[in-house]
Amino acid sequence: MSGASPNTGGSTERLLEVKDLTVGFPTRDGIVRGVDRLTLNVGSHERLGVVGESGSGKSVMGLAILGMVLPPGRIMGGSVRWRGEDVLDPAVAGRVRGREIAMIFQDPMVSLNPLKTVGSQLRELLKRRVGLQGPAIRRRSLELLDMVGIANAGERLRAYAYELSGGMRQRVMIATALACEPTLVIADEPTTGLDVTIQDQILALLHDLSTELGMSVLMITHDLGVVAQFCDRVQVMYAGRIVERAPINEMFADPQHPYSLGLLHSVPRVDRDDGELTGIPGEPLDRARFPPGCAFEPRCSEARGGCRDAPPPLLKTADRRWVACYNRPAEGSA
Repeated sequence: MSGASPNTGGSTERLLEVKDLTVGFPTRDGIVRGVDRLTLNVGSHERLGVVGESGSGKSVMGLAILGMVLPPGRIMGGSVRWRGEDVLDPAVAGRVRGREIAMIFQDPMVSLNPLKTVGSQLRELLKRRVGLQGPAIRRRSLELLDMVGIANAGERLRAYAYELSGGMRQRVMIATALACEPTLVIADEPTTGLDVTIQDQILALLHDLSTELGMSVLMITHDLGVVAQFCDRVQVMYAGRIVERAPINEMFADPQHPYSLGLLHSVPRVDRDDGELTGIPGEPLDRARFPPGCAFEPRCSEARGGCRDAPPPLLKTADRRWVACYNRPAEGSA
């Protein structure tokens, strides 16, 4: 697979603009903020990665962008705009969702209907969302399966999800996402549960399709290797907030937020023979009891008194680099 595209989102057209997005879930202990004042943008022909540990709010963010947060969860504030239109408006969301913005869900075994064949699920999608009829549905279904590298497409149309391998099911999920020829695909952990070889094939497929179709991708993952292999830019997420934003090469060469540095140090490396991994100390934040200051402060080795008073804003520290940390000099606000 070729490397990331030269586009870094600095001068391209902004397709998706998310500003101060907050998603809350009521619990007995109070409101848990799955996403807290999150801001991001995705440009045309861009591959943006959002990375963070499990529970950081990445998947909730993806669902909120498409207006798919189910009750009792709700969007408590902020805006989501697609080419200038308010996606949180149900009328706009109904037109955009699946057509202009599509999503590859995390677990294809759960997302695919176990009682229907691959062909019947594609047929329903193409009939309802694209408006195809008769033989055109089968032709397009075969074309989609061929596009994602599924051999013997005619036979696979008659198969159920449980009859397919994990990699094959993920390819079917990608095919359904591409059915309406979207401009942006949100890929939520598309390689989770796959072995390394299949993971590499899926990433290569998404890379090639995004290049050939001129499609932007918002890659949601906990895997820094996926981000390094696939993305142009990266946003690091912790406790529902973005703590660092940077071009991919600069992020890996010089992570500026302590949490970003901790993530990188916790990844196994083939060029280290000591066999030791450096974990991030402490426990993930109790989201129902958000501290008044920096969410990472209880686990941070660089924390000082001021970190406990108020959450640090996301500030620009260099060209195309933003960090939410009081210990980093800032050029201006994000």
